[in-house]
Parts: sequence; structure tokens; C-alpha cells
Amino acid sequence: MLERGLAAKKAKSVFFEERNTIDIYIEDTAVGYKKIYKCILNRLLGERFLINDVFPLGGKTAVLQSWENDRNKRNRPQLHIVDGDIELLGGERRCDSGLYTLPYYCIENIFLCEQSLLDILVEEDPEKERDELSQAFNFTEWNRLNIEPLIKLFITYYLVKKYVPQTQNVHYQVSRLAADNSGVVDIGKVNIRITELETEIIKIISEDELNQEKESILKKIDGNYDIKKYISGKDYLLPLIVTRMKSIVNTKVSNITLKHRISQRCSLEDLSDIESFIFYP
Repeated sequence: MLERGLAAKKAKSVFFEERNTIDIYIEDTAVGYKKIYKCILNRLLGERFLINDVFPLGGKTAVLQSWENDRNKRNRPQLHIVDGDIELLGGERRCDSGLYTLPYYCIENIFLCEQSLLDILVEEDPEKERDELSQAFNFTEWNRLNIEPLIKLFITYYLVKKYVPQTQNVHYQVSRLAADNSGVVDIGKVNIRITELETEIIKIISEDELNQEKESILKKIDGNYDIKKYISGKDYLLPLIVTRMKSIVNTKVSNITLKHRISQRCSLEDLSDIESFIFYP
């Protein structure tokens, strides 16, 4: 069934070949994401390729299967883009000819761009100047207060996926862990959540093995507590940062509109290697 549905979604690209000089396949099928990807990819590759369309295939498995199926069968430049996901904590990130794994958990992580977020605050507030808004926003403090508890939580989520995948992990609502409208998590709530999850994990492995696993992950990331890389932007970071923004300015801007606006200006430095993985026939 996956094969048939995937083939139908991929077939659409044939009808748009005159509009594009490269075929780009992505995971996200949600409303607004094609536009976001087109904006980002045109900023990255627009001088070299005509990109009027990208083609959502509906999940990482589908995109990877499409890439595998297309190997040695391509007659046009192609690129399949997938999220880094929680596997980044295990040191897994696969990039190959025609396949690009984002260096972040998901595409939303690219929106954690301090200056772009501050631009939005300035546009949304009719009176306050940038310096005043920057002090209130205090992105550095937000990052500092969230990074350690969230890294520890996501290491636990990684182990949950490995040993008790039936247990809810990343999709646990971050609002249940928030301290207030500052967009900062409550360390006590996070620790309780970690303890609950570890209780499930040690039904499968011993506590010593659990601690060894955590140490192993910490060694792999080598002290690189990068909130932008390892934490889900979609489920955790963006909801937290938007909460913080809305506590500073009175705005009713929708989340998808916010993403569109940030995609036009955020730093793309971390994706500068993407062109190296385009497949050329």
C-alpha cells in the first residue's frame, strides 16, 4: 500500500518538470510547509536551480524509500530531504547522493534564529524599540535555562524509543512542563517526567545499564549541548519561544504565518552543505 501511494505522490513531479529544474522530495504534508521549504530552498539553491514546487511524500519512511527506489534510475537532478529526528543523539545522520538529512531534529529548528525572531517582535510592537524588545526577549537567558533540562529529557526520550517505544515520548505536550508564560520549562516537572519514563525503561534494562546508556550518549555529543540541534523544534522549542514572544508583544499572528515570515530571513548557515548532496544524472 505504501508503494502504491508513494508512486502516486511521486508521479506528480513529472507534470511539473517545466516549472522545476530539480525534483525535491520532503516529508511534511501539513498545510504551509511546501511554501516554507520553497522559500528556504530558493534562498539556498535559487541561483542554480528553478524551484517552483517541492513534493511532500508523507513521512521519513516514504522519503527514504523513494530515495532507495530511485537510485540509478534518475534522469534529472534530485534531492530527498528528511528530518534528523532523535537519532541525532545517537550520532546518526545519513547524507548521500540525492539524500540530505537535516542537521537538526526537524525543519522547525531552523527558526530558532535570534535576530529573525527579534525582527518579528519589532514588527509586531508599534511602540517599543529593538533594544528594549531584545532585553525583554533575552534569547540567551531562554536558551541557558532550557538547554540542560531539555537535553536530559530528550536523552531519556531517545532511550524510551529504543526500549519502550509504545510509551509516549516526544509528543508529550511541552505546555505540561512549562513553568509559566516565560517559555521556560520547570526543572521539577521535567525531572518528574524523566523519572516516570526511566521507571518504564528499567522494566526492560537494569538501572546500571540505563546509566551506562546515558553516559554513552553524552560522550557521543561530547558536551555539545546544542538546543537547536537535538530538541524538537516543532513540539518543544517553537511552542516555548512563541509563548515567550507573546508574553512580550500583543500579537495574534498564527504559528504557520510566523514560520513563513521567519523562513524568509533566518540564517541558513547550517544548511550550507546541502548542494553537495544533490544527485546529478
